Amino acid sequence: MANQATISFNPNHEGVLNAENGATNVSFKGNGFQPYELLLGGYASCLHATFLGIAKKKRLAFGNVTYDVYATKREEVPTLLNYVKTTVTFDGVADDQRDKLIKSLELAEKYCSISAMIGAIAEMEYEYIFK
Repeated sequence: MANQATISFNPNHEGVLNAENGATNVSFKGNGFQPYELLLGGYASCLHATFLGIAKKKRLAFGNVTYDVYATKREEVPTLLNYVKTTVTFDGVADDQRDKLIKSLELAEKYCSISAMIGAIAEMEYEYIFK
């Protein structure tokens, strides 16, 4: 499976990222997403897609899912991520489904390719909240 994206920058170093399914602004000056915001969004999307596949196979029911991803980078160059905390909030979950959802998300953490890449360089922590 291949992916492709094209990004063009103007002389002010503000860019537009284009891919098959849409476009978004990229900026270092607050006029679009910063590079690490794009990375964290991609990670959360990958994690959720992997989780959905597992949850569907287990026929688990839930409402909205929100991923709040906080990350820090080391100060040494290259400034790689050194810590990532993902807080996952579930809405509309029956009490007897909570443990099954957590186990499914833990599996997703292992199988999500972006999670695996980040996990190779950073400490990763997870928190689960049910509303």
